[in-house]
Amino acid sequence: MLRIGIFGGTFSPPHMGHIYIAREAMQKAKLNKMIFIPCGNPYHKPKTAPVDVKHRFDMVRLAIENEPDFEISDIEVRSAKPSYTAETLEILERLYPDDRLCFLVGGDSLIDMRGWYKPEEIFKRAEVIVANRGGVDSVRIDAAVEEYRQLYGACITVIDINPVEISATDIRARLKDGAELSGIVPEKVLEYIRENELYKESIE
Repeated sequence: MLRIGIFGGTFSPPHMGHIYIAREAMQKAKLNKMIFIPCGNPYHKPKTAPVDVKHRFDMVRLAIENEPDFEISDIEVRSAKPSYTAETLEILERLYPDDRLCFLVGGDSLIDMRGWYKPEEIFKRAEVIVANRGGVDSVRIDAAVEEYRQLYGACITVIDINPVEISATDIRARLKDGAELSGIVPEKVLEYIRENELYKESIE
């Protein structure tokens, strides 16, 4: 049985913080590989995908191409429907029937998960790996873990990683201003952004 990490997000754009978190999760949660899943039409973040989904998919592909344990999936981007984690995990469960799905979230997302679409299905189909970057009080994380174990029989693993002071929001603003981002955004992603003239407009 393989332990397969699932890393979803808008990835607009993908940056070195995403790579670092994925590497740390691979090591500390003992994962065999990590699948990046750019979302197509996120139901809960309708304003956070400021570039076309094809561009975001291609940027993630470029960002991880030299990482042998990372893969990319188009499960969500090829669908016109809103992206729901519960439904994505159902598809992945059929693709990997003999393996263990491990869904990666941040501490803030963990606390919100009770309000997600069919949280009971998420916890049934996957172990949840919480990347605790210090931005959320550990007492709140522990309380959420216990709540979900009681409500859903959830299997949740919390891993502590160093804070990553990189945000896609800040990167988009800096790209608009023409700031230098080498070492923050993978070089091939920066080249792609320049070639396709992305993030030139202000973003809400």
